[in-house]
Amino acid sequence: MSQSFAYASVISSSRSKPSNCGSGLAEMLRNTLQSSPTVTPAPESKPVQEEHKKKRIIVIGAGISGLRAASTLQRHGVDVVVLEARDRIGGRICTTRNGGQTTWDLGAAWMHETSQNPLVKLIRALGIEYYYDDGTPLYYTAQGRAGAQFKAKKVADEFADYVDWYYKAHPDAEDRSVDDFMQEFISRHELITHDERLWAPQAVREIEQWIATSTAEASSKYLQYFITERNLYMKGGYDRIVDWTAGPLLENPHALQLNHRVTRVTWSDIAQGQDAVRVECEDAAGCTKTVTGDAVIVTVPLGALHHKLLTFDPPLPDDIQRGFSQLSYGALGKVFFEFSEIFWSKDNDQIIYYPSPPELNEDIDDFLGSSPRSSSSRETPEDNILNYPTVTVNLMLVADRRELCVQIAEPLTQRIEAMTDPKKRYKFFEPLFKLIRTEPYKALPRLIKMECTQWTQDPLAGFGTYSCEKVGDNPHLIIAALENNRHSVLQFAGEHLTRVGQGCVHGAFATGEKAAKRLLEKFNFSFNGDGIVSVPN
Repeated sequence: MSQSFAYASVISSSRSKPSNCGSGLAEMLRNTLQSSPTVTPAPESKPVQEEHKKKRIIVIGAGISGLRAASTLQRHGVDVVVLEARDRIGGRICTTRNGGQTTWDLGAAWMHETSQNPLVKLIRALGIEYYYDDGTPLYYTAQGRAGAQFKAKKVADEFADYVDWYYKAHPDAEDRSVDDFMQEFISRHELITHDERLWAPQAVREIEQWIATSTAEASSKYLQYFITERNLYMKGGYDRIVDWTAGPLLENPHALQLNHRVTRVTWSDIAQGQDAVRVECEDAAGCTKTVTGDAVIVTVPLGALHHKLLTFDPPLPDDIQRGFSQLSYGALGKVFFEFSEIFWSKDNDQIIYYPSPPELNEDIDDFLGSSPRSSSSRETPEDNILNYPTVTVNLMLVADRRELCVQIAEPLTQRIEAMTDPKKRYKFFEPLFKLIRTEPYKALPRLIKMECTQWTQDPLAGFGTYSCEKVGDNPHLIIAALENNRHSVLQFAGEHLTRVGQGCVHGAFATGEKAAKRLLEKFNFSFNGDGIVSVPN
């Protein structure tokens, strides 16, 4: 889970509250915070030897990486303070519930790489309902459902295999956009048909719904094509994982501090003790507070760092700055639609739509251009969702509800999330629903509810959803930079700081634990795993 907007304290304009604010854990948290509404300095005590002082570490952000870092440190006897700008925990994991019946994960909704994902162990332990998306998707174009001989998807897969081989064989080769490389690939391919040459570039655009950006900008060198591992949909809501991760922190009434937006981090690898780090923040009333500690873990989204929403004094080391600048931030959007009746296929868990190739429209224009009636018959069609690739999740099959979730990627995400008129938003998507209905002679059923993400309008999310690689990026630089600074009092965690599970919850979770381990090592603690979901180094 990538523009400058005013600060906001909520993610969505939905009338439903994020479930963390209505869960049992949130109620306990609210009661705890009522007795401790502000950040409380460490109690004064008589001077003791440095090695016997209890270490205090500040964690900025209560997303999954921050919560994991904090709970890991607390388990080892470290005094932890988590400063979270929102009025809830979870960050880009945001589950909304409608009267206890409908569960919508506006952020993360899937567990990926499930054979290697340690969080899968929590599914049964927490009694979470789930669904594996092992079914065959339905493919559509503007002309209708694609038949069994529609081989453009296979050509797109072949292209992805070729790109992977090419950059392994030529690691120093120049990076190119996926679109540019694809055009070269099909122009040199001797064994594909004219139709496959037209449609394969459209088929490869399906990847936009996973990498959260357009193939016009996406890197070929670091293309993360489809993961062959199974994907598990969290029917019971991803907030269950958030609550489990945060649970141990409630043992400390001062550990979780909501509505505290950090503005400045002053740090020093030379100073010792709780003067090594000073973190300035503003509470909900606008009052400025300072929290001191021995070290700090920054878990804000990559987009927030790009927009310099935090100030570091002294500035970040050059290698870390360069690493962050060489990694991009994307924006995956979701729009949920609940209908009174099911009008789409009940047998497929995903419906994938490919827009028509531009060449087809050009051919029609050339033909009509020779007709004297062309000037009056050719009109620019109104822009709608059929001009963009989409992946639609069939929540009837996945979650037993009369709902569809349409996924979109930037730059369309920014446009849709900025819409303020729900009628216009629905009209934009309506052509897709008319296309996929199984009985095209019937009118569409009544729309009951529509919910749209608002990540690109949210500075706390970094105006996007998660990291991605665009042309010219080098995601290895930030990994190397963090290793070079592994002994610093300033550490980072988040989905953008791993090559395994990048952009995923389990990747963010692992980086939180890794940052905590680095500080435990710095302060001479021996790490002891919790025996459930600890991740390897």
